[in-house]
Amino acid sequence: MKNTYFFIIIISLITFAGINQSSAQSGEELVNICQRVAGDATYLKDYTVKLGSTPPGQEPLQDKQSLVLRKNTIYKFSICSSKDYSGRAILKLFSSSKLEASNYMVATGKIYPSFEFTCQKTGAYHMFIEFEDGKEGLAVIIMSFVKKI
Repeated sequence: MKNTYFFIIIISLITFAGINQSSAQSGEELVNICQRVAGDATYLKDYTVKLGSTPPGQEPLQDKQSLVLRKNTIYKFSICSSKDYSGRAILKLFSSSKLEASNYMVATGKIYPSFEFTCQKTGAYHMFIEFEDGKEGLAVIIMSFVKKI
């Protein structure tokens, strides 16, 4: 009888542990979701970003990624935030110190799931990724090729 109770408890723990794990989004699942957001664009590279929350009154934590983009090329950046965290990813693309593009519109406060960028100059660019209001978050950014112009 003791063995039966022990067996039932073990099976229950395994079952409930499996349910909790299956509902969490992994980085790989986010990449698959984000590839659908990218649409017909050709996948080039993905970046996974996970940041903790920032205490009130401090600048939000940021992740920086450097990349080289080519002149006369249209790129698409798709940003997918995990539903398991409250933070929504904001991507800012810079050349030197100039903001070139972002998925966040300051005037409206709206965060878009993707944006296209027409590269006018071959060179090094920097992506800065942070989460809205300094919240904790997990996101995947997919950079895709749209076309040469």
